[in-house]
Order: sequence, then C-alpha cells, then structure tokens
Amino acid sequence: MKINLINLEEGVNELRLQTTALNCGLSEETDLEWLSTFAHDIQLEIEVQKFSDKYFVKVKFLTPANFSCDRCLIDFVQNLEGSFRLVFSKQQVADQIDDDYRFLSETATEIDLSPDLRENLLLALPMKALCRDDCRGLCPHCGANLNEETCNCHQQQIDPRWEKLKTLLQ
Repeated sequence: MKINLINLEEGVNELRLQTTALNCGLSEETDLEWLSTFAHDIQLEIEVQKFSDKYFVKVKFLTPANFSCDRCLIDFVQNLEGSFRLVFSKQQVADQIDDDYRFLSETATEIDLSPDLRENLLLALPMKALCRDDCRGLCPHCGANLNEETCNCHQQQIDPRWEKLKTLLQ
C-alpha cells in the first residue's frame, strides 16, 4: 500500500482506496491464517497533509472479517475498523524519537503504509471472537449448540472424585 508523493499537492490531500490483505503486508507464507480472516476488500480513507518536506498521514480502515465463534464454533462476519496516524519527514531530527514518526530519504518518491496497516489490522482483531454478546456456546457433555436448542443432559453432573464431599452436606 504505497502513496505516491510526487502527485500530492501542498496542504490536505484526501484519498479513498480499496485494497486486499495481500497488498497490506500480509503474506501467503507467514500469514495464511489471517488471509482467510481478511478475505474481503479493505476500505481505506487516507488524509495526507503535505507541508514542505513533512507528511502528516491519517488512515481509517474498515473491512468485513471472517471469524469462528469461540463459544459455539459458528462462522460469522464482523466489521473491523480502526485508525492510525503517522508523520513522515525528509529531515532527520535527533531528538524526535517516536513510534509514529518515520524518516524518508531525500530521494523518496513514495510512502509505504503496508507494515503499519498490517499491524493495525491485526491489532483490531477481537481478543475473543463471539457471534453475539449473549452466545451460550456448546453443551460440554453432548455438544449441542445451546443458542439453537436445549439439551437433555443432567446439568449437575458431579465429578466422581468429589462425590464423597456431597455426603458432608447431608
């Protein structure tokens, strides 16, 4: 995902792009699992503010992502969105140490956003993928999807190792 610096005018430049996960730095060799998650196109809104030799970049992304519910194992699609900001400069400032600050060579003609877009896509992934907030999951005994049916399993099954403790309560 590269932005051509030659075509940018001084001031604010707005770009609306559509790309794929392969163009965002995900590779078939190392990120095969994530490529199936990001199988849909990624919508990008990029704002580049050009001031002399500095470029202030704001990126917003939105993409449908494929997941399998962590509780009931049903496949579902959820929209992921996020944003990040970066500063690119052709002047190296010694005291400017920041993760969002990037240096460009004097002859640079483009900015590569792929590594940062890849990182932010992966950071936007949920810690726990749930098809819905109130997902009841699967029955641990019979495997029935409790969102769709009720099972006839005895709910209070006690581990036989703890059965003797039950006699203390009686």
